[in-house]
Amino acid sequence: MKTICFVVPQFPTVSQTFIVNQIVAAKKQGYAVCVLASKLGTLEQSSQGKLLEQYQLLKDTIVIDYQIPKTKLKQLMVGLGLILKYFKFWIQPVPVTIKHRVLNWPFLLQFYAQLKHIEVFHVQFALGGVAIAEMKANGLLKAKLITTFHGHDAHFQNKNVLQHLQNNYKVLFKASNYVTVNTPFLEAQVLELGCKQETLKVVPMAIDVAYFKSDIIKELPSQGDVKLISVGRLIEIKGFAYAIEAIKLLIDKGVYVHYTIVGEGELYKSLQDQIEVLELNNHVTLVGKKNQEEIRSALHSHHIYLMSSVTNSKGRCETQGLVTAEAQAMGLPVVAFNNGGIPYTIRDGETGVLVPEKDVTSYANAILELINHPKRYQNMSQQAREFAVNNFSNQLMMERFSALYEN
Repeated sequence: MKTICFVVPQFPTVSQTFIVNQIVAAKKQGYAVCVLASKLGTLEQSSQGKLLEQYQLLKDTIVIDYQIPKTKLKQLMVGLGLILKYFKFWIQPVPVTIKHRVLNWPFLLQFYAQLKHIEVFHVQFALGGVAIAEMKANGLLKAKLITTFHGHDAHFQNKNVLQHLQNNYKVLFKASNYVTVNTPFLEAQVLELGCKQETLKVVPMAIDVAYFKSDIIKELPSQGDVKLISVGRLIEIKGFAYAIEAIKLLIDKGVYVHYTIVGEGELYKSLQDQIEVLELNNHVTLVGKKNQEEIRSALHSHHIYLMSSVTNSKGRCETQGLVTAEAQAMGLPVVAFNNGGIPYTIRDGETGVLVPEKDVTSYANAILELINHPKRYQNMSQQAREFAVNNFSNQLMMERFSALYEN
């Protein structure tokens, strides 16, 4: 089997469970695996510490260090020697600036020469693949190149940013054998960046459906609070403030619910202040960061998942949202705002409910409809599990990526 090198900005990190899922799935498939990271994290920075240890992923992690001298004079002198050493690659007609070719390329050539044995580079987040694409374009690397966009690497606010990204990705798109995206929503953005349709594939990010699995058929409680839950970083795009407003509307109607938000981030204080101002301290709880086992346990003990992500002030929105798959695999119907790639992650009316973005009243009403119709809730719960297994399993994702690795 081939050697796959997964290229990531940082490894490990708390917010990118899908990266570890892919690496583990590749190992289970029989591939030799290594990780190439711009920055090395720690086990404590990941919510998947047990998986990292079980598969010894940190042992197979290489940190990118081009060893560029700090002084310009030494950089030029050492660089000149490396230019002579790798001249046949350095001289190749690749569309990069003279400054980049003279100052940086010699050190990139030296670093990537040690990775010439790699058969497939799988880049996670496109910007991290630009240097590899250049080294493939000049002939140093012969490996297949798969580039996976995840969202923020394709986002542009205006024409100037669009043009900047189009220029940045020009070599990457040409050198990549395949470019993958997680939803058709992201596909449209990447096409606008200049990717060719024939190299572009939609491969949803996946979860371990054997791990995220409930052994009971979910039912709403006949007494006590209906438990609602969200998981994610406490940042603007996650839209937790809107979900909290919806909880306030439900409480004011006398509906007994409790909402748990799992995660940490820059908006912790503002969300806590909102909870206090709305007098929801007994109904909304911020529980902070949790590991995968704790998240699975929390999903098991809750009834409805609130996907409250919205388009943020910079015009960015979720392109997939993996936690909706985890929640549905655990049998939780999802109530979500209709934006970005979210509609591709649930089946509206069958495994969850989509409502207009930032429409708090509709959001609260959708939750109430589920609570008021226990039989419909139970049907949705069963269909949610089936939908997640049939569309977001690691096995299905790995089959799709293996076809690209081997083709």
